[in-house]
Amino acid sequence: MTSNNRLKLVPPQISGGEHRLEILFNGTPFPGAPKLAVVQDLEPPVQDTSRVLLKGRGLTSAKCGEEVSFTIDGSQAGNGTPKVQLFSPTSELNVMLQHLGDSVYRASYIPLTPDPLLMTVSWNGRQLKGCPLQINVTSAADASRVICSGDGLKHGVVGQEIRSFIDTRRAGPGELTAHCVGPHKVAYCELYDHGDATFTLNVKPQEAGRHALTIKYAGEHVPGSPFTLRVSGAPDASKVRVYGPGIEHGVLATFQSRFICDTRGAGAGQLTVRVRGPKGAFRVEMQRETQKDRIILCRYDPTEPGDYRVEVRWAGVLVPGSPFPVKIVDTQDELLMLAQSGDNYSTGHHTITSWRGSQAIL
Repeated sequence: MTSNNRLKLVPPQISGGEHRLEILFNGTPFPGAPKLAVVQDLEPPVQDTSRVLLKGRGLTSAKCGEEVSFTIDGSQAGNGTPKVQLFSPTSELNVMLQHLGDSVYRASYIPLTPDPLLMTVSWNGRQLKGCPLQINVTSAADASRVICSGDGLKHGVVGQEIRSFIDTRRAGPGELTAHCVGPHKVAYCELYDHGDATFTLNVKPQEAGRHALTIKYAGEHVPGSPFTLRVSGAPDASKVRVYGPGIEHGVLATFQSRFICDTRGAGAGQLTVRVRGPKGAFRVEMQRETQKDRIILCRYDPTEPGDYRVEVRWAGVLVPGSPFPVKIVDTQDELLMLAQSGDNYSTGHHTITSWRGSQAIL
C-alpha cells in the first residue's frame, strides 16, 4: 500500500495467460472481486548480432585531423546498446556515440596521426561479425604544399597549348582542378596524371588578353592561384616593320648601322636578326628599353667595306622586305656609282663571309 492509498502488485514467477485475482481487505473480499488478470510472458532480448548493420566511410578510411563517422543500425536486432573501441598503434581513440532513435546510433571519431587503426564494434556485449575492422588513415590534403612551375603560368599564344607542371607529392591525397577564363571565353584545360602525384597542365586559350588561371587542390587555392596569364595573338610576320639607315647602302666612314624592328601588332613570337658579311668585320646587337617593349633597336657596326645581308624573321618567318641587301663602300663616289647602277654594282671586296645573329622573345 502506497502513501496515497494505491495498491501496487508485483506478480510472482507465473506462466502467462488468464488468472483469477482475489483481493481481500482485512480478510473481507474487496468489492468487485474476484478480478480477471491477464499475464503476458516476457520475451528474452534478441541476441542475434548478425542483424546489426554497419554503414559509412568511417569503417574503412579516414583522414588525419578530420572527423569521420559511420552508423550502427540495430533496429532489426531488438533492444540493445553498442560499444565501439578504436585503437592506434600507440593508444585508444575516443569514439562519440549519438542515439538517433529506434536502436540506430551515429559513431564519429577524429584520427590524430596517419597510422592504421583497428576497430571493434559490440552489440549488447557481443562482438559483431567481421570485427576487428582495419581502417586506413591518410594525411589530410595541404594545398599550400603544391608546387606549380613553367612558363604556362605566365604567358601564351592564342590557339597554342600553354604547358605547366604541378607537383602534389608533398600535399597529401586530394583532388586537383584547373580552370582558365579569358576576357570573354573559357580556355580549354587538360590535366595529365603521370601516376606519381605529378601532373602536366595544358591550357589552350581561344582569345588574346589577360586570363585568370585557377588551380585548386582539395578545394583550396594552391600558392600563386589564381595566376594571371598574358595571352597574345598568333604571330603575324607581315605586321613587323623594319626601317633605319642600317638596311640602306652607305660609306664605311659615316655608316650608321642601326635599324628599328617594330613588332607592335604582330602577336607573340621570337624576333631573329642575322647579318652576313666579311668574317670578323661586324657584330650584331639588339636593345630595347624594357623587357615588354615591342620596338627593338638593332645594330651591327661593320668595320670593313663589302656586301652585307640583313635577315629579319618573326616566329621563323621572313618579315616584309627581308632579307635586306646592304653594300658598304669606301668613298662617296662609289656610293654615287652604286646609286646609278642599282643592285648590280659590285663593291669589289671578295672576302670570306660569315653569319652572325641575335634573338629576342616577345
